[in-house]
Amino acid sequence: MSKVNPELDEVTREKLAEKFLDPSTFLGAGSYARVYRAIRTYDKEQVALKMIDTREKSEYVRKFLPREVSIVLLLRHPHIVRVDRVFEIPNYTCMVTELCENGDLLERIKKMRYIPETDAKFYFRQMIEALKYLQDVSVVHRDLKCENILLDRFDNVKLADFGFARFLNQGQASSTFCGSRVYVAPEVLRAKQYTDNAIDIWSVGIVLYIMVTGVMPYDDRNLRKMVEQQMAHKIRFPRMELSWEVKRLIHDTLHPIPKERLDYEEICASDWLSATPYRIRTVDDCSTAYSIDGE
Repeated sequence: MSKVNPELDEVTREKLAEKFLDPSTFLGAGSYARVYRAIRTYDKEQVALKMIDTREKSEYVRKFLPREVSIVLLLRHPHIVRVDRVFEIPNYTCMVTELCENGDLLERIKKMRYIPETDAKFYFRQMIEALKYLQDVSVVHRDLKCENILLDRFDNVKLADFGFARFLNQGQASSTFCGSRVYVAPEVLRAKQYTDNAIDIWSVGIVLYIMVTGVMPYDDRNLRKMVEQQMAHKIRFPRMELSWEVKRLIHDTLHPIPKERLDYEEICASDWLSATPYRIRTVDDCSTAYSIDGE
C-alpha cells in the first residue's frame, strides 16, 4: 500500500463519531482509499474502516465505486471480508468491515519467504471456496492478488477489495482492464473480451505460484515479452523443492486459452488438492470442519 498522511481532520472525526466510530490505528492506503482500525463505540467492537476519498471524481469514484457498494453489501461467505454497512460523510464514502488481524497474504509470504505446501493447500482450498461462491452469484473479482487476500485471527482466508468487481452473467462480456499486470490474465492484457470467471482462475493460479515459491512467475517490466511467455504456456520454477503435483496444478491453471483452464471443481479434484478437506480454523481447535450446506 502507498504511504499517505493518515491523519484525519477534526470535522471528519466528528462525522465518524456521529456514526459511532473512533478510528484508532492507520493500517494502510491504496490508490483510492485509506484503511483504519476503528472502535465501534456503542459495543467496543474492533472493526476495519475503509475510507474512499470522493473529492476527485476519478473513473473509480464515478464508475467502479457504486458498483462495489452494490456488490459487497450482498456478499455473505466465510472467506469474503464482510461489509457491515456503507455510509457517506463529507468527502468520503466509508465502509465498515470485519477486521482481519493477521494482515494479508503478501505480508505472510515476505515474512516466511514462501508458504510451505501443506499450509498453502489450506489457504488455497479456502480461496477456491470463496471463488466458487462468487461464480454462483455471477460476480468476477478482477483484482485477485496476494495483497487482497487477508487472514483473520485464526489464519482463515478472507478475500477483500472488490473495487473492480462486477456482475457478469452468462452471455455477458467485458473487455475492461482491471488489476495488477503480473496477476492479470493474458486475454485482458491483449484487450480481448472475457465472458466468465476464467480471469479469476488465472489470477488465483498466480497467487498459488507466489505462495509456494515466494517469487513472481513473470517479469512485467517488458509487457510484450511477458505476454509472449504466457501465450507460449511457459512457466519457469525456481530451484527449490516443489512437488510435481503443485507444478502441474499451476501449469494447468495458467493456460493461455481461457476454456482450457481448470475450473474450480477440477482444481479441488487435482492431485495436489484432492486430499485436502475444506476446513475453517476456529478458537476451539483451529481446524474445525465447515460445510456451507451445513452437512
